[in-house]
Amino acid sequence: MKKILFLILIISINNYVQAATISPASLCLEEFDIGLNVDLGIDFVISNVHNVGPVKLSTQIPEIEKILKGYSPIPDNSWLYFLNYQIVPDKNGFARARMFLKVPNDEKYLNQHWCVYVSAYPPKMGFLIPKLVAIYMIETKADSNVNKKPFGELGVVPSRIELENVIPEKKRQASFRIYNNDKTSHTYKLSVQTFDPSFYQKLQISNAPGYEWVKYTNWVKLEKDIVELQSGKTKDIKLNVRIPTKIQPEDDGFEAVVMVESITNKNIANFTRVLIKPEIKD
Repeated sequence: MKKILFLILIISINNYVQAATISPASLCLEEFDIGLNVDLGIDFVISNVHNVGPVKLSTQIPEIEKILKGYSPIPDNSWLYFLNYQIVPDKNGFARARMFLKVPNDEKYLNQHWCVYVSAYPPKMGFLIPKLVAIYMIETKADSNVNKKPFGELGVVPSRIELENVIPEKKRQASFRIYNNDKTSHTYKLSVQTFDPSFYQKLQISNAPGYEWVKYTNWVKLEKDIVELQSGKTKDIKLNVRIPTKIQPEDDGFEAVVMVESITNKNIANFTRVLIKPEIKD
């Protein structure tokens, strides 16, 4: 739960200016387990609104074209929910609602990267109907020992590859499986990626807590960068990790993202996180 950004909507009516802010406007929930109905311990907060009526909330399934590459729309927007969808601002202009999340206990919902929108509608001001939108990413628990194919047109299992006690300068091998669950064949492009923290004001994939991006993407090498799969078929992909001796992480380890994206349909993409913990010597 991190990378919380702030979204500001400016409304000006007859020389009156109101800055309405929502928080968190963006966040990522990682390793959420299936079969749970959980109080997330996070309040959706809207501030700087006049106490002239309730703020209305709603959750929506976003359009695939408008979300972060590698994520897909949540199957059911009711899985992220509030006990009260109309919240009244207090005298200080704050209104808040606790967020809850439930994911059905079905193995196909493991290894998922989803996106869901939360819209807030402050009280109408004159002819304006203000709207603020929060963007939430949900990553379900990773598990390579699954008997069902994962949900969605493109599955990547596991969604997290955790390598511990990696010896510097020594090759470490791992693998993941690509599932073409679509009704047509696809050609997929595979790439190792990182994301520059200096651009976090722009929405992008955030690194896992306790990890920093690898210094160079060539620390992770894929056996293939192009994969062709017929409908309903799978392919196991090997990768090799080699880290240098003189570079140590500031926290737990290093991370890279292996992105799998369809060349056939540019809206279809998924990824796995490669988490690398170097060997700790006494």
